[in-house]
Amino acid sequence: MYYIVYDNFLNSQEYGTIKQYLDASGGYPWKLSGRINNNDENNGDMYFATLNYHSYEGGWFPGIRQDVFQLLTSKLYTESLFRIKSNLYFPSRSGKVEHHAKHSDTNFKHQGALFYLTTCDAPTTMADGTEIEAVENRLLLFDPTSMHSSSSPTNAPYRITININYFGAGVIDGYKDAMPNPISVLSYNKEKVNDLYDV
Repeated sequence: MYYIVYDNFLNSQEYGTIKQYLDASGGYPWKLSGRINNNDENNGDMYFATLNYHSYEGGWFPGIRQDVFQLLTSKLYTESLFRIKSNLYFPSRSGKVEHHAKHSDTNFKHQGALFYLTTCDAPTTMADGTEIEAVENRLLLFDPTSMHSSSSPTNAPYRITININYFGAGVIDGYKDAMPNPISVLSYNKEKVNDLYDV
């Protein structure tokens, strides 16, 4: 298990491009899903979940602007993409932050990146219990095969994230030099991000 958190990951223009596209008036094809994850059997909450790319389903989905998501993937060491998925969670109905059931993305080794488009009080919880706060323009690199969970906010109209599953490593060295904050604000087992990739 590992996780690495970078703040202000994209420059303001790139971040604005992604946020505008996934906003309500940006033309992005949000799709409603009846369950947040398969382990949430007792949770009737719905959310928007759109697959943008899936290697098993022909690559990029029709109607998706690839250039927008490549603003993120071009900053990572990627040998190949497995999946890119966008998530929009509605506010909690209980008035308290609702933590969803823990899950792992797959059972085969690969890397994960979670990009936050909104700031709110709904964290991502890692396998060791560490809560990664949802902060706009934040990138979380993590082991997607370890148990983790999302949550629903109380202080925002929605929580939007982009989940990237890929084979590769961390942030490319050339981009780290251009990042406003190249030093991670939080990390655990940071060296494991490169275990599957010879950089």
